[in-house]
Amino acid sequence: MKFEFNGKRVGKGLALAGAIALCLTLSGCYIPPDEISAGTTNMTVGSNNIPFPTFDPLPTDTQVPTQAPTKEPANVPGQPTINWDDWGTNVSTPTPNPNGNGGAIVVVTQQPTNTPQPATPTPALTTSLKKGASGAEVRQVQSRLKELGYLSGSADGDFGDATEAAVIAFQKANGLTADGKVGSQTLSKLNSNNAVPNNGNSIAVVTQKPTNTPKKPTVTNSPRPTNTPKVDNVYLEIGSSGSKVKTLQQRLISLGYLAGTADGSYGGATQAAVKAFQDRMGLWADGVAGPDTLQKLYSSSAKKASTVASVVGQTLEEGMNGSGVRALQKRLKELNYYSGTVDGDFGSGTKTAVIAFQRNNGLKADGKAGTATMNKLFEEDLVKESEVNDQDTSNISSTGYVVLEEGSEGDAVRKLQKALKNMGYYSGTVDGSYGSGTVSAVMAFQRQNDLTVDGKAGPATQRVLYGTGTSISYSTLREGDSGSAVRNLQHTLYELGYYDGKIDGDYGQTTKDAVRAFQIQNNLSPVDGVAGNKTQQKLYSSSAKAATSATTEFDTLRPGSKGSAVIELQEALVQLGYLAEVTGVYDDSTTAAVKAFQRKNGIGADGVAGNQTLQKLYSNNAKPSD
Repeated sequence: MKFEFNGKRVGKGLALAGAIALCLTLSGCYIPPDEISAGTTNMTVGSNNIPFPTFDPLPTDTQVPTQAPTKEPANVPGQPTINWDDWGTNVSTPTPNPNGNGGAIVVVTQQPTNTPQPATPTPALTTSLKKGASGAEVRQVQSRLKELGYLSGSADGDFGDATEAAVIAFQKANGLTADGKVGSQTLSKLNSNNAVPNNGNSIAVVTQKPTNTPKKPTVTNSPRPTNTPKVDNVYLEIGSSGSKVKTLQQRLISLGYLAGTADGSYGGATQAAVKAFQDRMGLWADGVAGPDTLQKLYSSSAKKASTVASVVGQTLEEGMNGSGVRALQKRLKELNYYSGTVDGDFGSGTKTAVIAFQRNNGLKADGKAGTATMNKLFEEDLVKESEVNDQDTSNISSTGYVVLEEGSEGDAVRKLQKALKNMGYYSGTVDGSYGSGTVSAVMAFQRQNDLTVDGKAGPATQRVLYGTGTSISYSTLREGDSGSAVRNLQHTLYELGYYDGKIDGDYGQTTKDAVRAFQIQNNLSPVDGVAGNKTQQKLYSSSAKAATSATTEFDTLRPGSKGSAVIELQEALVQLGYLAEVTGVYDDSTTAAVKAFQRKNGIGADGVAGNQTLQKLYSNNAKPSD
């Protein structure tokens, strides 16, 4: 079979090509072209001159039972609707023929053999979700993390520490940047079908995620201040006050030589810190902050301290802890008031040591290490416990009682422990061995009975404990005498808080003054400083009044006064709400505060802190400011 067009023959190849095209058309996978080019002659193929038979499109309701129908694929949401016939052929509205000849181009689309169901679309994020965020998006993320086993808490919509930890764990397991933030990449992976679930590992919750910026290493030997003060011709020492002293203290605090809060008052504590710095820098350690010391102190070569030397502007008391307490304990230990461990914990042992120090140095014995106590503690002019306690007491046995102390053993110690146990001071074993438990019990008893708190059970302590007196007649002792009887006298006066000198058996002026003070407080006459029989009978009895059990006489403080007594006054006014700060100087603010206190407490408001005012101020019934 052959065809001729315009006098030319087209061979069998053309006929074969036509047959193939027909087959492809009928099979639904070939779209006939609008133009066919053969050789050099173009021929337009229209609806009337197709050189092979064609089929009209079947109507949508035509049933062809000879071929099994295929399942109509589901339309994809959001896409144009496609109509499929039972043969799986697209029979949507025909596309108009662009040639304009009235015909229509029927687009026949092969039905997909296996159309997958589209995955749930990943919600779009305008910004990444991170700790602190909240809302529905966070709740969705939490729900998905729970499904994958990374989150065990509730999906509450609050992006907290647990959610952040879960996100980080998910990111690590899925090869993402583990920053704890849910950005588009993390969210896409989280909602994908191939998200790696948690394989049972526990999720560590970090309450504060470290930043990516590494911390600068601590510089131990070259701190640099922001502003270097002028130090030419500046000399700061005990008694100095003001802004220069405050700047000095702040610098010492930053370098670790001083603890507390800078108060602008140069006391013993500040002096101790300056000495520690001077010693560390190889300077003359005199405690005076002169130009050379200040130049080094404010320079970049200033070395930091390994331990705090002292404390300013802060009251340390029982229950507190830290480097300041450690410095306090260390100093008390140096002065032999404290025998415990320098551990930085302010316990009963530390409090007892503070009280003993305060009593021996004329301070208010409340067991709190405030500014006045700390300044006195680090001064050179103070009574060291070693001057009183670290002495030979082996021959002291007034009225039959010898001194018992740590390390003593025997029946006398056993008797002491039993008496302390019966009175509720001692809870250990009555074994006749004077250990730390016995020391603590004796100190508690001494504190309760206004005796010098040193943990040693001297004759006066034992007489009060056993409630005994004496019927012995005593020879008169006076200035110039010496020997064991004088040593007994000195030690008893020490235990009762009257004597703070060396127990050496020499009756000097200090001993005479102590005897006079004892006579005054115990209503003995004459007050002559001579220890006659009547004075010693009272001294060696259990009814002898201790120095601290009597009313204390205070020196008058007035505008212009300075020193530790003013600091103690100001501390009390601050605690009661009459004064804002402690300066160590009796200034206008202090005068106004004293007047306010006097008016509130029914005392003549003259602004001068006399004995009556101070007695009331330091009492338990002082009225605070409104």
